[in-house]
Amino acid sequence: MPSRPRAARRPASPTAVARAALTALAALALLLGVAPAPARAATPAPAPGASTSPLVLVGFSGVRWSDVSEEATPALAAMSSGALGTVAVRSVFTAACPADGWLALSAGRRATDSTGTSAEHVNAPCAPVAEVEDGVQPGFARYREIAAAGSFGAQPGLLGDALAAAGTRAVAIGPGAGVALATSTGEVPAYVGLAEAGTPAAVGGHVQDALESGAQVVVVDAGVVRDPADLPGREEPPAASRAEQVAAVDAVVGAVQEAVAASTGAAGTTLFTASIADAGKTAHLQFAAATGPQPGGGDYEGLLVSRSTRQVGIVQTTDTTPTVLALALGGDHGVTGLVGAPITSTRAGTSVAERIEKVRDLDQAAQAVQPLVAPFFTAWGASQIVLYAVATLALRRAWGGPRGRRRVLSWLRTLAVVYGAVCASTFLANTIPWWRYGGSTGEHLLAVTGAVALYVAAITAVALLGPWRRHPLGPLGVVGAITAGVLAVDAATGSRLITSSLNGLQPVVAGRFYGLGNQQFALFATGALLLTTAVADRLLLAGRRRAATLAVAGLGLVAVYVDGVLGSDFGGPPAMVPAFGLFALLVAGVRVTWRRVLLLLAGTLLVLAAISLADWLRPVDQQTHLGRFVQTLLDGGAWQVVERKLAQNLRILVSNWILSAVLALAAAFIAFVLVRPRVLGVPVLQRTYDRHPALRPGCVALLVLLGIGFAVNDSGAAVPAVGAMLAVPLLIATCTRTMETLEPDGHHRADPSPAPR
Repeated sequence: MPSRPRAARRPASPTAVARAALTALAALALLLGVAPAPARAATPAPAPGASTSPLVLVGFSGVRWSDVSEEATPALAAMSSGALGTVAVRSVFTAACPADGWLALSAGRRATDSTGTSAEHVNAPCAPVAEVEDGVQPGFARYREIAAAGSFGAQPGLLGDALAAAGTRAVAIGPGAGVALATSTGEVPAYVGLAEAGTPAAVGGHVQDALESGAQVVVVDAGVVRDPADLPGREEPPAASRAEQVAAVDAVVGAVQEAVAASTGAAGTTLFTASIADAGKTAHLQFAAATGPQPGGGDYEGLLVSRSTRQVGIVQTTDTTPTVLALALGGDHGVTGLVGAPITSTRAGTSVAERIEKVRDLDQAAQAVQPLVAPFFTAWGASQIVLYAVATLALRRAWGGPRGRRRVLSWLRTLAVVYGAVCASTFLANTIPWWRYGGSTGEHLLAVTGAVALYVAAITAVALLGPWRRHPLGPLGVVGAITAGVLAVDAATGSRLITSSLNGLQPVVAGRFYGLGNQQFALFATGALLLTTAVADRLLLAGRRRAATLAVAGLGLVAVYVDGVLGSDFGGPPAMVPAFGLFALLVAGVRVTWRRVLLLLAGTLLVLAAISLADWLRPVDQQTHLGRFVQTLLDGGAWQVVERKLAQNLRILVSNWILSAVLALAAAFIAFVLVRPRVLGVPVLQRTYDRHPALRPGCVALLVLLGIGFAVNDSGAAVPAVGAMLAVPLLIATCTRTMETLEPDGHHRADPSPAPR
């Protein structure tokens, strides 16, 4: 007979619990409000009033690091003397046209020259950028109309207006440069057209003249590279081959390099070269490199980085605008409405060979994982549906007598833990450079499957072979802890595992580059909640209710800190604080009333407001997305944000039927199989709740977490679906383990987790 557990302590009074909850919320607000975000790389902020240096920005499109070599592109290869990087050029649509890249530089936000839908844009040819006529960019009024009708809040002309207001002399050479430096009225103060700069040598001459005459900013359009093998359906292929087009761009870059050296000298002028658009309909990470002085002091050396990505070697097109402003006007330029951050450099001691390998590897990994993401989610979602069906039958029926039934339940438990282990394994697989094995999608699929399977086996073994294996909630807590721990460590160390992973962030999509995105938030928060449930259950079974309540509150605070600060996640805390707060109240035995729920929600809003306001009060060029969101509200752009979030959620639900099916079936499974266990006529599921007092409150908190996460996040439809893919298999394993402790006739076998009295 199992020993009798100690009598549970009398629940704390509602007043005491409320006082403790308010104290915890105040402490959380202070912690998150004053704690600095961890540095992902050495990215010095531009010093207010710092002296400025001339800037020459050479922009082009369609050039990747795989195109660069000392033999074919000597000028581009010579940029390795400075800092190297890649550019995520994602604009309004999947692939960016040349005009999109120049408009992003002009507006500091995503913008486009296309009025069609995403489906139409796939086959539509990229329109050429028009020449400036009589000092005016002829298409600029149309660009502003398209931007005003969009949902990104772009204002083409922002860069030109800021430079003009500061009295900064800027020169545009070529059509794209005219778009970049045009003011909001379309005027381009100083422009050199194709007729005057039709050859690389002519371009170099104009650059030299501009620098020697005191120009502070010179922007050069070095040309367009279009890939004949990857063009939209209705676009005519160029006459020149891809290699010939890249060589033409390289010739212009070489002429500019010579002009800079002959005028101010390479050390006295910042030369920034970047491919700001794609070569076709397939998105790639593009070429970027810089030499000379960088924002904040020092020179460009090593690898490029910005605070908007916090990924060493990856910057965005929208980072070029604040970079120009920081170099031309100083770090205290005060221009609002920017979503990027100044581009600086880090890892100065890295060898040229290592830097080139790094930037090439970034695009190689991004391209390798892209075609695998959709099949992965389809297969994973479909197999989850099968698991739910198998579990429903196995929990209801007895196959093969008592011995056969126990064998079925044992296999089901193992299978369920395997499913739960997949989540963390998709990130850990990136510790193995699987994208380097083979060159085809099939070879990459085999490589990444092998890497994931290796970690699944390891996590499953830890969960089922450790000392916690006999406790029904043991595997649930262990797999939850591993999942949350992997994501927490990765967020604190640079988000390298989630980048270009099956279940992570995709750089070419450019939705997010660091911290915890929606899917990662769902897995981290769910894993943290499952761990908390297992810990609280052990304490409740030992009669330590107060300790269980404190454990829920403490683990909840840590989880919110990791998600909100280390994970830089704005949409996570609004879901996590109410979920863990409600969990703590239920574990404490406090009756949940509408008043207490409203107080909890109000405390959540206060914490988020305090964090966002503190970030907004920082200098403009040092703000994160939290401070910029406050500025968006002040500028009246809140509805654009809400509209974009609603459109993204609707698009996900309509276009991804597997995700929608998993979401619906998981919700039904939780609601009718776990929350209403007698629906299936299997009393033992109710017995699981009876024997594990923290499990039902944990499930209620999980529903709150995923429900609010769905409501407050863009692409929030993925939150409950992905969270359920971790939680439901582990809940099945828990219920299966409880059933294993019962004979088919209802008599008990040995069980190390007796029901509390």
